[in-house]
Amino acid sequence: MVEILKRLFRHNILLKLAAFFLAVILWAYVMGDSVWTTETREIERVYPNVALEWLNLSEEMTIMQMPEAVQVVLSGRSDILDSITPQMLRVFIDLRDLGPGKHRLTPMAEVPKGVKVLSFEPQQVVVELEKILSPQMPVDVDIMGLPADGYLLGEPKVTPDSVFVRGTRSQLENVSRIRTIINVDGAEQNLTQIVPAHAIDALGQLVEGVQVSPALVEVFIPVSQPQKEVPVRVSLKGVPAEGYEVEQILVHPAHVTIEGAKHDLQNVEEISTLPVDITDLDENIVTTVNLAEPPRGVEIQEVNQVQVEIIVAKK
Repeated sequence: MVEILKRLFRHNILLKLAAFFLAVILWAYVMGDSVWTTETREIERVYPNVALEWLNLSEEMTIMQMPEAVQVVLSGRSDILDSITPQMLRVFIDLRDLGPGKHRLTPMAEVPKGVKVLSFEPQQVVVELEKILSPQMPVDVDIMGLPADGYLLGEPKVTPDSVFVRGTRSQLENVSRIRTIINVDGAEQNLTQIVPAHAIDALGQLVEGVQVSPALVEVFIPVSQPQKEVPVRVSLKGVPAEGYEVEQILVHPAHVTIEGAKHDLQNVEEISTLPVDITDLDENIVTTVNLAEPPRGVEIQEVNQVQVEIIVAKK
């Protein structure tokens, strides 16, 4: 019987092939189990320079000091840890309800299922918080350039004229003033510009970390034609009473400001009043008199009347 089986096996190719494939399957099973065991064993791995984030910072606080990164040690299956990079990890600290000062906090991490956080380096981080202040400060206007020849600049008007300056106490201590800059070079008419407002220090440098609100303000600068101050001359009509003469004429204001093109102003040396009638005057009088119309192209600023006192005396 044994001899018969030997002859069958020796001559039957099908049995030989079946035996070969059975051996291959058994070998693959054994080796696959070994590889699976190697890939899924529990290991530890160090992840350096993992970015450190923060959560729940109060709007009234700001971070003055905090580490940018920490080292994280994880444990888990090797196939999972092989797929994790430091950039994929999220490590953070919770700043909820923390006030000003330095705080020692333990980081937390979000990791995939099946992975454990063994440690951080440093195990605790120091975070310094400072309270944010927001006082109001007036806005100053710095003017660059010059208007067109002979033109004059009026007083700038800023809207709003004060802004909120947001920053920490140490930052605000460096703020000297809030500045805007307006270029008026060659201006011949009123200027209105929307410009940024900046917090600057005593040296004129921007103070970093300080926010100005609103960041933009409107600046209006009146630009007027050339002006000139000239005396007021009182015009008289008639003559005093017989035996009397005009001893003195007083006028207030004695000078007025006129405005116009440069070539028009050059020809104006005084401004006259409308005639004051002194016919048969035998006593002093005080009266209000309108100014006469100035030459074409010239305007009188601010006043159109003057007070005139005429003093008469016997000859």
